Amino acid sequence: MRRRFFTLLTTACLCLMTYGSALAAPSVSVWVALSETGGAHAEAAEALRTEVEKALPGRIDWRVAHWSQFSGATPEPHWIVAVGTAAQRGMQGLFAADTTPPPLLAILVPRLAFERIADQRRLRAASVSAVFLDQPPARQLELIHLALPAARNVGILVSAESQAHGAGLEKAAKDRGMRLAVSPVGQDGLFPALQSLLADAEVLLALPDPAVFNGQTAANILTAAYRRHVPLVGFSPAYVKAGALLALYSTPAQVGARGGEVLRQTLPGKLLPPPQWPREYVVAVNQDVARSLGIALDEKVLAEQLRQKERP
Repeated sequence: MRRRFFTLLTTACLCLMTYGSALAAPSVSVWVALSETGGAHAEAAEALRTEVEKALPGRIDWRVAHWSQFSGATPEPHWIVAVGTAAQRGMQGLFAADTTPPPLLAILVPRLAFERIADQRRLRAASVSAVFLDQPPARQLELIHLALPAARNVGILVSAESQAHGAGLEKAAKDRGMRLAVSPVGQDGLFPALQSLLADAEVLLALPDPAVFNGQTAANILTAAYRRHVPLVGFSPAYVKAGALLALYSTPAQVGARGGEVLRQTLPGKLLPPPQWPREYVVAVNQDVARSLGIALDEKVLAEQLRQKERP
């Protein structure tokens, strides 16, 4: 009986110690700065939080708000997540004078915008990173190759900024037996560059470059391409609705969940990984446009074929 009493007492003490340790486990402060308080930015932020909480329930002290509502007052957070380009710019500026700023992970940012804004010193020190909004060149060209196997000439419109990234697309095209035609949009404007490109290209790939594709130009580009029977591959579901044959994109929830995985893996004090493309994505097809071009496409089949190509 006495031995049993001491066994029970020891077990109770161990339980109390374990429980007390769990209660005493330090929380991690994370600021989630939003470029916009609703819509895609809020969706990405919620997916990120859900992903982290699955592994570390109750361990994170979250503060989610528009980036302009944060200040540099102490205590500083352990980590910062910036959702969107405006939030990335704002949070980098907030801690610009800090010799040891909190690590910053930007999500839902186009690659061009991230690289333009990112502090290169912090990038080299692995204290700033990103999960991009747009897609890797190999994935984009592989989708075109799967959907339009006879197409050999892929055209892109570029500005002075996006032209630098043509090399990755050119290599991805060459690896698939395709040729990349690049038409710079210069001082003469969009129309001459587009007409020159459509005379040569068999498919047009839209890049998330706001200097070229924006609310004022997208409809004109789609109309001109459709009249020349040149299918366009877009980077958002809006393009498919507007008349693009295909679109390859990642949803805000997919980008946010990947950001949550990155944050969860680095919270123990590890360095941030290099900036990366989203892992999950969606393929969308405009069936009306496909029928008008005499093409039969199944978006689910295309997405599965694309994933099989990416599997090691």
